Formats: sequence, C-alpha cells, structure tokens
Amino acid sequence: MTWLTATAPGATEFDRVFGLRPALYDDFQNFLSLFWSLRPIDPVILELCRRRVAQLLGGGAVPPIGQGSTGVSEAPPEKIAALEQWREAVAFSEGERACLAFVEKFVLQPHGVTDEDAAAVREHLSDKEMVAFTEALAVFDGFTRFRIILGIEGDD
Repeated sequence: MTWLTATAPGATEFDRVFGLRPALYDDFQNFLSLFWSLRPIDPVILELCRRRVAQLLGGGAVPPIGQGSTGVSEAPPEKIAALEQWREAVAFSEGERACLAFVEKFVLQPHGVTDEDAAAVREHLSDKEMVAFTEALAVFDGFTRFRIILGIEGDD
C-alpha cells in the first residue's frame, strides 16, 4: 500500500496514485498503449521484457500496459514461468534472448550497454523496432521504479 495519503478514483492502486496527476496519467496511458495497438515490435518480446524489468528491480507486479490495450498478446505461460532462468531455458528464441540480455544491462548497468549488446539485438530487430524497444524499456524501467518509490502495490 502506498504511503501517500491522498488518491484519485481508479480501479487499481497505480490508477489512484498516478491519477493525482490526471493529464499526465492520460498522456502516459495513451503513449504506453501505442506499443500494443501500433505493434512497432513483437508484443511477446514487449511482455517478456516488461516482466523481466519488474523481476530485476524487485518491484513485484509488472508495470501497467495502458488503457485501450485490449488484444495484448501476452507471452506464453511457459516463457513467463521460465523468465528468471531465461539463459538456460529452451523456451526462448535467439531474438528473445538477445533482447533479455539487453534488458538486464539496461536496467542494472545502463552505462555498460555496449555496441556489441545493441548489435546482438539488431540482428533480430529493425531500426524502427530498436527505437521502439528502447523506448519501451525506458517506460517499463521508469514506471516500475515509480511504483517502488511511491509504495504502490502490484495490481496485476
């Protein structure tokens, strides 16, 4: 439960806390939902990375996916179950592995991301997808930290 004393109306604790800044929250929701509605990158990769960011930061629940994100193609349950051991698990493609390795550096050691790390991802993503991938990671990382700092419990 958040340590904030005031909240706005909303279905989840994240909604109620971020809803204290309604215009900003609407912009956030609209931006985030674009990743799934426009599909600039494989939504399975997005879902795996979204969940891995939360695991790495110890934030409990994964960040929200945005309003209007119906039809989100979640990663298969066997991949979600194996996500913490993705390096050893056979369930992941080479592209997913490259993205997950990049996620770990992005979250835990951003100054350590090398040209080689990016090149490994670029073997599987176009320039447009790489930009969308990096944007999504920034949102997932930032808003997982936002939840942790504000003491927002997981809603999903």
